[in-house]
Parts: sequence; C-alpha cells; structure tokens
Amino acid sequence: MSFGKRQQDMVGFSFDWQLVLLPNGLRLITIARPGTPTVAVRAYVRAGSRYDVEHKLPDAPRPPLGLAHFTEHLLFKGTHIRSQREIFAAVERLGGVLDTETTKEYTTLRAVTPRQGLVTAIDILAEVLMEPALREEDFWKEKLIVLEEIRRAQDQHRLIFDLFAETLWQDHPLRFPILGTLEGLHDLDYELLLSFYRQRYVVGNMLLVVCGDIEHQEAQRLVAHRLASLPPGLEQPPAPMHEPPLNESRSAHLNKDVHQVHLLIGVPTLSMKHEDRSALKVVERVLGMGGSARLYQRLREETQLVYSVNTVTAHYEDAGYFAVYTSCDPQNVAQVEGAILEEWAKLRRQGVSDDELSAAKSNYAGTLARRFETNLALASIFGVEALLHRVETFEEAVGRINAVRPDDVMRVAQKYLNTECYVAVSVGRNNEA
Repeated sequence: MSFGKRQQDMVGFSFDWQLVLLPNGLRLITIARPGTPTVAVRAYVRAGSRYDVEHKLPDAPRPPLGLAHFTEHLLFKGTHIRSQREIFAAVERLGGVLDTETTKEYTTLRAVTPRQGLVTAIDILAEVLMEPALREEDFWKEKLIVLEEIRRAQDQHRLIFDLFAETLWQDHPLRFPILGTLEGLHDLDYELLLSFYRQRYVVGNMLLVVCGDIEHQEAQRLVAHRLASLPPGLEQPPAPMHEPPLNESRSAHLNKDVHQVHLLIGVPTLSMKHEDRSALKVVERVLGMGGSARLYQRLREETQLVYSVNTVTAHYEDAGYFAVYTSCDPQNVAQVEGAILEEWAKLRRQGVSDDELSAAKSNYAGTLARRFETNLALASIFGVEALLHRVETFEEAVGRINAVRPDDVMRVAQKYLNTECYVAVSVGRNNEA
C-alpha cells in the first residue's frame, strides 16, 4: 500500500520519495537520489528511554532506568547467525559504517555503505532486529561496559542536559537520563530485558528508511523480503502523562572542579506537532543562533562575559523545551543569567524587527538545506517525522516558517519565555559573588 510519492527540488539537488506500508505492516520510506555514491539504511523503533518506566516490575523499588539503552547495546553483541565481529565486518569491509543510538523516544540502527552495499546493509539490520542472540552471558559482561559509559558521561557536556531535564520535569519520563543511572544498572534484570525486546521490537513500532542511488521498487522488494518475519505487534505510543505546570523558578547546581561554570536556562514549551513550533523557531534564531544573534552580541561582543552562547530547543511527541546554553567564570553567573532574562523580557515587550524576522527565515531555510545534504541526514529527518506519522518536505517546512508574522513571534515569546517561572541549572565550581 502506497501512502505518498513526492518529487522535491531544492537548493542544487533533487530527490523523490515514497512511503509504503509493506504486507507485514512495516512502514517503509524510500528516497531516490540518483548519482549519489552512498546508500543509507536506517531503522527506527519506538524503544526510547521514556519507555523504561512502563516496564517497572510491581515489586521493584525503582523503574528500570537504562533498560532501552542496555537493550540497544545487547542487540549488537551478535545474532543467531553471526558473531559481533562478523556483523560489523560485513559492513566495514565495504567501507561502510554500522551504528546505533538510543534517544528519549526511539532507538535507531543505521548502516551507510557504497551504493553497491544496499543488500548487505538491509540484510545486516534485518538480522540484528529480528535475530539477536541476547545471550545472558553477554548481558552480564555488557553491564561493565555500560557502567563505564555512565561514568564517562559524568565528565561530558551532556551532563548539564540531564540535570536540566531532571529539574524541568517532575513526573514526565523525559526527566530521566537516556543512559540510565548506576542504581538502575544495578537493578537491571536479564528477563526484564528480554521482555522489553519482545514487547517493543515489533512491526507496529518500527519504521525503515532507505536513501540513496536506488530504485523504489527494488528497495521495497528487498526490504519486504528480508523483514517479512518481523515479530507482529501493534504500535505502542507513549502512555499519556500529566506534567504539572511550571509555576515557580527552579534551580540546581552540580559542583565540579572545572574552570568555567556551564549554564542552561530554559522553560517548558511544546510538542513536535504544536502549531507554535514555527514561531518558536524564529525566537530560537533571533536570540541565539550565530554571531549576529541578540545573546551573542550582548554577552560576547558588548560585555565579554562569555565566549559563546546558543539557544537549544527540543520537541518530543508530547512535550518540549526552549533553553539558552553558555559558560562563564563563576563570579559572572548571576550577571549572565540576568542578561539572558533581560533579553527574554525585551523580546516579550518589543517583538522582532522586520529585518530580524527576514534574517531568521532565511537562516532557517539555509540551515535546513544543509541538513538535507547527505543520504544519512535525509534518512534521519524523514525517519523521525514518519515514526510520529508526520512527514514534512523541505518546501512545506520553509513555507511554515515563512508564514510566521511579527505578532506570532511576540505572542509565542510572551506565552513561553516566562522570566518569573523558569529553570536554571549549572555545572562547575560553586558560584561565588
């Protein structure tokens, strides 16, 4: 069954894509880009870390944090046919790359090879998805690997985003770290992992994208044949969650012996499908995307308080946030935070100029065009959107942003950039005046 077929031309290259429902219920997107030297095959599964909490055993003291991430690790420890080394060698001997990642909402497996490696890429991903060995001895060995990964994350940039999520959300499972915690790793049970895999890795929860120098019908035939035996099962979207509104300012600080204090200041916003997302993209660019943005000019050029500053937005299926990230000397933390909030307040009062709005729209189109350049990037963009049952072409996305008016920007700024109720987290030495 075919859902969509489009031809799309943009910024120096063109491609056409099709979305079909295969006989076993698997959704497949094929994107034909003749003349490109690679092919990217990417699988998406509704098996992100937000689903960890849905698999808590009745008598367990805590939810099994890190369950989705650990399952992803074990998938690549070998199948019933090949060893771990043989799985990677099949792709790497072609000059290709095989990788996987767990996010808050999904797990993704990807293979990028030269165009002649299409059959191998599909075959390997199908084997990993459908026939993983999931051996108990590998489970115990991998605990040591994940332990080191969690420890290493404590020294990395992403730590502040985990602290921010934990502070921003009180009840929502998005508040928990993707990697899990040391306590969660200790609690993980082998049988629970098998149960998670059997429930989550079913055809209704999956979507596959193939992008490159391909023929639609041939790619569809290959995928339909190789993944015909995917375990049956309906799609399992996240359980409805009620998150209390943010009606106060919250803060958190993690003391670390580093030279600068890292800051993340933000507010809850909206989901991936919300109509306000377009105007918020303009806000994101006006305030903090690039050296010409307001916050960069204020904090770097005028006051020399920071080296760099940028805005960060995240849109999930049922939630989202907007934040500003920067770092500074410990004694300047209060001044930097105050300046950020002042720029929020100014945007709420005055909105944007015509020139700022035009520049933000042009920046969005150019940035999106760069994101569409590679086959893997295209597979990523289409895959994430199609997993949530919404596929937006380049022209549709740019058109959505171009429709934003100055009053839309002011309305969204006033609605979300609350200078009285926000979350501010920091990592570094204790702030001193």
